[in-house]
Amino acid sequence: MKLAHLDMENTIELDCRKTTEWIIESPVLFQKYVHLLNSQVNGEEGEFVLSNDDTILDIEKCMEVVVNPFALDFEDRRIQKKLYSQLQKAAYGEEMFMDTQKMNAELQSYIFRLENICGYDIEIDTAMDVQLVFKALGVKMEGGEYNFTEKLVQYMKIMAELMGKKVLVFVNIRSYLENEQIQELIKNAVYNEISLLFIENIQRYFSKTENYYIIDKDGCEIY
Repeated sequence: MKLAHLDMENTIELDCRKTTEWIIESPVLFQKYVHLLNSQVNGEEGEFVLSNDDTILDIEKCMEVVVNPFALDFEDRRIQKKLYSQLQKAAYGEEMFMDTQKMNAELQSYIFRLENICGYDIEIDTAMDVQLVFKALGVKMEGGEYNFTEKLVQYMKIMAELMGKKVLVFVNIRSYLENEQIQELIKNAVYNEISLLFIENIQRYFSKTENYYIIDKDGCEIY
């Protein structure tokens, strides 16, 4: 994949087998590109273009930007919606269909027993909405039992497997993690087949196994 912007001479190569670091030393340009990319990922119009084999991709659908890794929300509305949709599909799939029907019958029987105890005439919808059952039970992604690195890895897995993201962008992630922890992220990115893009304001580390794109303090691009 490639990421390009109209104001940039070079395109940024993205590969799920090789992490890419985009180092922007100019504070003005760092603020500009991080803001514009994050806004575009969140649905606003912009001039970044993400492509794969000359096919333009929808940045909002394919990319996720993590500006504050301490604020990862595993109960995000998008995640919950996608999770419930997949659970519903599994509930009515071949393996779980009979169990789902049995649960529906048992819930109806439970309501009718309550009706007899309370003495009210009650009507129920026999066509159960299994997603309402998930909501009533508080079904959600586990996110509170992990340490910092584990939480990042789990979030990456959710973005790749559940949300279908192709690119995960971390802003200044090297400010929070040792290189050994970074390598753990990279290893899991390869496993989940998701491309990593680290946007950093200074170069904190160098590796021959990573791609580097640098915009220096004067705004010059170093490819």
